[in-house]
Amino acid sequence: MENINKVVKTRCLALMNSKKTFLDIFNVMFSTDDYILGEWNDGYKINSITYLEAKKKIFDLAYSINQKYPDLKNQYVGIAMESSIEWVLSFWAILASGNKPYLVNLRHPKELVNHLLKSLSVEYVIEFDSKGYDAKGISYLELKEEAKDFTPSFQDEMALSTSATTLKEKIIFYNGLEISSQILNCKKILEENKQIKKHYKGRLKQLVFLPLYHIFGFMATYMWFSFFGRTMVFLKDYSKDAILYTIKKHEVTHLFAVPLFWNTIEKEILKGVKEKNKEKKFNKGLKLCIALQKAFPNYGIKISKKIMHEVTDSLFGKSVLFCISGGSYIKEDTLRLINGLGYPLYNGYGMSEIGITSVELGSITDRLKNSIGKPFESIQYEIKDNKLYVKGTSISHKMKINGEYIYTNDQYSTEDIVKKDKDNRYYILGRGDDLFIGPNGENINPDQIELLFHLPKANRYSVLNIENQLTLVIEISKYLSKDTIVEIYNDACECNNKLDSSLRVSKIYFTYDPIQAETAIKVSRQYLLKQFENKKVTLVKIDEIQKKNPNVIVNQEILDFIIKSFKEVLMVDTVSKDSNFFFDLGGSSLDYFSLISLLNQKFNINITFENEKNYHTPLDLALEVERLLSL
Repeated sequence: MENINKVVKTRCLALMNSKKTFLDIFNVMFSTDDYILGEWNDGYKINSITYLEAKKKIFDLAYSINQKYPDLKNQYVGIAMESSIEWVLSFWAILASGNKPYLVNLRHPKELVNHLLKSLSVEYVIEFDSKGYDAKGISYLELKEEAKDFTPSFQDEMALSTSATTLKEKIIFYNGLEISSQILNCKKILEENKQIKKHYKGRLKQLVFLPLYHIFGFMATYMWFSFFGRTMVFLKDYSKDAILYTIKKHEVTHLFAVPLFWNTIEKEILKGVKEKNKEKKFNKGLKLCIALQKAFPNYGIKISKKIMHEVTDSLFGKSVLFCISGGSYIKEDTLRLINGLGYPLYNGYGMSEIGITSVELGSITDRLKNSIGKPFESIQYEIKDNKLYVKGTSISHKMKINGEYIYTNDQYSTEDIVKKDKDNRYYILGRGDDLFIGPNGENINPDQIELLFHLPKANRYSVLNIENQLTLVIEISKYLSKDTIVEIYNDACECNNKLDSSLRVSKIYFTYDPIQAETAIKVSRQYLLKQFENKKVTLVKIDEIQKKNPNVIVNQEILDFIIKSFKEVLMVDTVSKDSNFFFDLGGSSLDYFSLISLLNQKFNINITFENEKNYHTPLDLALEVERLLSL
């Protein structure tokens, strides 16, 4: 393996001396033939593809597109696939065919996707199987023609959409220059942090856990590392067994994910430690590991995995060397635990509109402060009225919001409330439109209050300003018993009473309606307030809670299969239609991955962990399966 420092220097120099188009990125990325671009496991063996093999397939695909669709030029073409090597090949093939890729967010409601496709005038979407979109489907498997005397004609623009927290029709556009600027930030990153470029047994392998149609997955997971000829490892599915098996079997070194993933890992570890009655030993070991890493950074990371081997051997093993959390807020306790185990976990920041703009690159002391680090070279941060404004060469040049083009020639307001310390490290404190003026006249950040509540039996919850009162809204399953709801209420009151009087919520409401957009990775308070306004979320007080009608009509065959699946995944003998996967049967979040994967395969549907829908009972899931099958 060629020395990574030499690779970085050579490739960055080549890109800097080019026009910085997508063609230039492609030429540098695919400049070494025998490096492995991707690996995946088919259940029997590890398959792989080199950059040379991939380059040939890309040109074959582009040639096929030109031959089969000769009128398709300088148009947007959608990619409607899960993260896979085929997704990567399709992305470059669309560009090489003289067209522009639109990264279809598969978690968006079909109606929203159709609006976005229409807004971009997308006539064709490359897919494996029909998604039922209004655009015509191009079957990936039908693009088989071999390129003959083919000269690619690269386009220089791509588009993606936000995670639709507010369900706005928002499309973000990037050209090669802006993507190049983000890639070139890596040069400085690698100089400041030696850990990020470490290899295991001579290889650097990035797990493709995040969807490639999100900016975090596309930029940080794919572009940052493939540009330097490193290897992407693709998952077969998102089941617990598949994730852990893939990490160990492929000896994955880099793992980037959203806080939800890391928080789930933390819960799983703490649950296992508690069941083994080893909490005291675990906490003592964690404290020792953090102290060792502070005193001896490199040695401390290695020895931490050995000290905590009872956990790390059953988790990710020895190969994982660098982790990033991004996309929303992460708990400091989670940062402390994952870092303490010897898996360096760094907190990063970015948005669909601005790309990835910073990540904490310092020592474990800095990482545990929950900083997002300093802005990259291509970016300038400025704080105005406590809000973060961003400008630079790597942010998107235009957006299309509800059909209207917006050009980002100046600073972009993120609407995030931030602060910076004496070392110019930045910290996200919350959203500007979420702030609440407390009784003492000071601004109160609901995010900080929300983190102080611990309500594991609730689906999700949010602290927000309703009618000028700080209010806690708790989303619950419609199948929870009265006793469980009362327990959740008492837990909320206990947490609330521990807060300073100026931070306590004034009201607590429950709702059976979803308080989060199904495409979002976190609750948007503005979205939630809009749902209240449109009467799509109904709030009830604790004394108004009554049992829901148990006589729900459901397809018995679907329900029976789901009950059988509960038994298989959790290895239990008795499951009723109202048994709660987590609270009644003791299932874990990673067990839930296995269950959802099983149902998706059986019914050919797409319930995802990323949606965090939390269908917890067989009846919950049976109704959702029926709904998806009817679409």
